[in-house]
Amino acid sequence: MTHRDPIDALHAVLLGLPGGIAAAAKKIGRSPGTMHNKFSEAITTNEVTAREALALADYAQTTVYAEAVCEHFGGVFIVLPTGPAGDDDVLQSYLAIIQQMGELSKEFSDARADGLIDPKEFSALKLRGYRTISAIQLMLAEIETTVRELPSQPLVSVKKAS
Repeated sequence: MTHRDPIDALHAVLLGLPGGIAAAAKKIGRSPGTMHNKFSEAITTNEVTAREALALADYAQTTVYAEAVCEHFGGVFIVLPTGPAGDDDVLQSYLAIIQQMGELSKEFSDARADGLIDPKEFSALKLRGYRTISAIQLMLAEIETTVRELPSQPLVSVKKAS
C-alpha cells in the first residue's frame, strides 16, 4: 500500500493558498527563497523540518501533514473535541459508530460473496475498519470531556431533628 508523502501533501496545500510558499514562509519567519529550496526535490541539502511543517500546517489550517504521517505508520488521524461534549454530541458519535459498523459488515459480506477477499477488497475493508475505529475513538474522547470527580462532600446535608 502506498502512502502520501507528508511534505509533498503539505506542499500541495501551500501552493493552493493565496501567496503560496512565499506568504507561508514569511508567516513562520523563514525566507521565501529558503522555503522554496526546502520543498525542491532538486536541492537535497535543504529539507523542511518537522517544526516547520507543523507551523506551515497551522498557518494553512490543514491537517493534511498529520494525516499523511499517520498513513505512513498505518494509522489514521482523528480530530478530537476541543471542549466539553454535550449529550447530543455523544449520541451522534454513538450513532456514527453504529453506521460505520453496518457499512463494515456490508463491505465484509460483499467481499466474502465469492469466497475470496482480494487485495482491493481488503484495502476497502481496512479503510472502513479505520473509519470505525476513528468513530469509536471520537466517542470516547467526547465522553472523556464529560467525566468529573465525585465530590468529597455530600451535595445535600441532612439535619437531624432534635
